Amino acid sequence: MRSLPASPRALRAVALSLLLVVSAAAFGTAAVGSAAAADARVTLTDTTVTPATPTAGAPITAETTLRLSAGSDTSMTVDEVRVVDPSDGDAVLGTATDLGRLSPGETLDVPVTFTVNESGSRDLQLVAVGTDSDGDRTEATRPLTVGVEPGAPQVEVETDQVVAGAESTVQATVSNPTTAPLRGVEVTVAGGESRQTVPTLAAGASETVNLTAVVPDTGDGTVEVRTRYITPNGVERESVTSAPVTVESLSTDVGIRVQRPQNDDTQQAAGDLTGLLGGGGSSALQSQSESEDGSSGDRVDVTVTNFGNTPVDEVVLTAEDSDGARLSSVGRFALADTLSPGDETTVTVDLSRVQSTDGVRFVASYESPEGRSETALRYGYRAQRGKARLTGLDVSVTEGGRVTVDGNLANVGDGEVTSAVVAVQPAEGLQPAYPQRDYFVGTVDASSFAPFELTAQADVENATQVPIQVTYAVDGEQVTRNATVPLPPAQSGPGGGPVSPGMALAILLGLAAAAGATVYVTRYR
Repeated sequence: MRSLPASPRALRAVALSLLLVVSAAAFGTAAVGSAAAADARVTLTDTTVTPATPTAGAPITAETTLRLSAGSDTSMTVDEVRVVDPSDGDAVLGTATDLGRLSPGETLDVPVTFTVNESGSRDLQLVAVGTDSDGDRTEATRPLTVGVEPGAPQVEVETDQVVAGAESTVQATVSNPTTAPLRGVEVTVAGGESRQTVPTLAAGASETVNLTAVVPDTGDGTVEVRTRYITPNGVERESVTSAPVTVESLSTDVGIRVQRPQNDDTQQAAGDLTGLLGGGGSSALQSQSESEDGSSGDRVDVTVTNFGNTPVDEVVLTAEDSDGARLSSVGRFALADTLSPGDETTVTVDLSRVQSTDGVRFVASYESPEGRSETALRYGYRAQRGKARLTGLDVSVTEGGRVTVDGNLANVGDGEVTSAVVAVQPAEGLQPAYPQRDYFVGTVDASSFAPFELTAQADVENATQVPIQVTYAVDGEQVTRNATVPLPPAQSGPGGGPVSPGMALAILLGLAAAAGATVYVTRYR
């Protein structure tokens, strides 16, 4: 079938229809574009972290800059900026909210504070969330890598000597490595009851505490120090520090040294020598000034030394006699609450009131890990005692029976005698007579004497001796001694007075000399 050519009118109608379709399509596209959502383009830039060296458990601040692009055709309300941990399911570590509104081209600096509880390098994220003018949510993220140092207190443990079964000293130095204070820092020895508390440990500060530990077994081991504390954000945490130790077997060895007060080189040398001989309480510690022959010193220095490897407590010194009875005249001395290994303590003891001549036994008692113990040492002390004796007696008797006794009261001891009295005692044919029935001598020092004179009346026909009694005191103890002196016959001198044996001897010697002179002159005249 042959087609007919289109008419000009028909062609114009088709062209008009096509133009209407194109125009309608164009106007439809513009309408959709004007109704589309506004574009808010926000970015996170320039992030800084403080402190420069963050620590675990301490506050960390990440300050970031939010920028709303100038090309954005809407403003934006900043709802929040948060720090999240992608490795922990996007756990939120810190958030900043109510930050205001940004217009296109504006910036906003936002600090976000958070904490990281574990040390190490952490790959985190900053997330900014906002709402545009149409109420649509806008979000931007930025990676944040933080290197976190340990935030627990740093603990250094020192032990001087650890002894099995005994309390040993543990010194712990606790330091705060964070930039904020740690509170309620409690330090204990694991497995023990010894503990010390530091209420507040300032940032960068250190404090040393002393603890005690009891390790039961010898050999190589460890001491664990447990530290509990409250982090700056109020979280209670705990850390454990271990220190290797070598545990020695227990050795309790307390020695006693006795010597006279240090006032000459000999005593000092003796003391130094005995101090090197070790403990154990044996008499080998006795110096040359403490020989079994005794010492004449009333004051002595008693030194108690801890030669062992563990402290001893409540050290008390007493003295006993040879029978084990405590000498109350010496007293009881509390020497030390605690005597550490290698330490010694000295007390000066006055023995002047000790009456024993058999020596003194010094006893040091103390508390050790093995219980109450004691160490003893016998000191060969001889009490300084005075001893009175009558010497130089000269007795004379007149024809009337008048008796005169002249003499000395000598102290032959090494201590003084006091309140000494010499008196004539009644006897057959003899009675004490006025004016010197007795004579008060008083005090006589060691190696000294005092003269006296006594008088009596005798029946020369019946009396044969003169009894004399001496009383005196030594260290408060009364002593009585009796003596008798032969009574010579009554004699008369040229003047009728009494002639003493000494005077008679002088007269005889004089007569003999005169006779010899007469013979010599006669022979050689």
